[in-house]
Amino acid sequence: MMNSKQGQLEISFNWIYIMIAGVVILLFFTGIIVRQKVASEQQLSTDVVRIMESIFTAAGVSEKTKNSIDTSGITDYTLTFTCENGVGEYGVKDGSRVQNAIEPVFAPLELQSSRLSLWSLPYKLPFKVIDFLFITSENTKYFLLGNDQFITEFLNETAADDKIRFHINTQHLSTLDDMAVGNNFQIRVVDFSAAITDGRAVPSAVKDMDDDRVTAVVFTTDNVDYYQKQGMVWKKLNRAPIPIISVGGERDAAKYAAIFAGNDQIYQCNMQKAFYRLKLLNEVYGGAAINTGQVGGKLQEIISYYEHHPDIASRRPDCLGHIQVYPQNMVSTLASHQNKVAACLLQPSFCVDLISSAAQLKELNENLRVDCITLY
Repeated sequence: MMNSKQGQLEISFNWIYIMIAGVVILLFFTGIIVRQKVASEQQLSTDVVRIMESIFTAAGVSEKTKNSIDTSGITDYTLTFTCENGVGEYGVKDGSRVQNAIEPVFAPLELQSSRLSLWSLPYKLPFKVIDFLFITSENTKYFLLGNDQFITEFLNETAADDKIRFHINTQHLSTLDDMAVGNNFQIRVVDFSAAITDGRAVPSAVKDMDDDRVTAVVFTTDNVDYYQKQGMVWKKLNRAPIPIISVGGERDAAKYAAIFAGNDQIYQCNMQKAFYRLKLLNEVYGGAAINTGQVGGKLQEIISYYEHHPDIASRRPDCLGHIQVYPQNMVSTLASHQNKVAACLLQPSFCVDLISSAAQLKELNENLRVDCITLY
């Protein structure tokens, strides 16, 4: 009888050992599977970012190009865009990311779509500084409000192009009450009528949308303000109006960039990239010490040409006059432009001063076009 009970006890312990061993083995292989899955997802995330980097770089260096990119294979992933202290960052949410301190990229904070639209425009101040890259998706809708002439230009520039399937999802509204959200991932109101103000109620069509999916940019004279939905009202994001730093004209890249930038921080951060590039270009045109009035670069080459060809200089006195003799000349204006860039890079509130010196450079360059060698 005793031996029978002892045998049963041993059998019970054996089954316990087997169960424990089975659980350990199961946990071991489960751990391998989980780790393999995580590693696969990380690798896929890295591959996605590498492809994004290649596509965005190619699109950014191609002036005035429009591209439509099929992203149906990664619709489960959310692409994110940020920019801080002059360094942009984009990648997969909670995954791999890449930094970019050179090319200005203007995009919503997040995108999740089967197709992206990419568009580049040259930024000039007054000469070409760099190409701006705008990134958005077909399920990001832009509602334009007001009667500004720029709205007509924007609608024409972003019209669908069947050849490349390029499409910016836009609609011109008479009032915000006419808004219909549909199945869009997010919406951006582009307001030229000052209908949106801090604390004002958001349209009923967006009341059920997540706050971070509803944003707005409000344009006033030469300035822009950013808003986001906060509960049932609009919340202004920037404290002071943000100036549009440009010399105006059609296809004003700085103005378009304000529309596509996710918020005020992304806009100003990427503009700082452009201003740093402007500093380097000023040195190419005027020399490394142009800010002190010491001429170099292309300006010195032009001056040397006229000095070595006195007959041409005497027949065309306005050439050297506009370059370095007249009270308002290219040398002193470019020096002023460079000093303003330095101030702008230290304190963004000073960037607005660049507009006047850029306009003067543009005027001087136009004067040189009559019968002289131009700066750009």
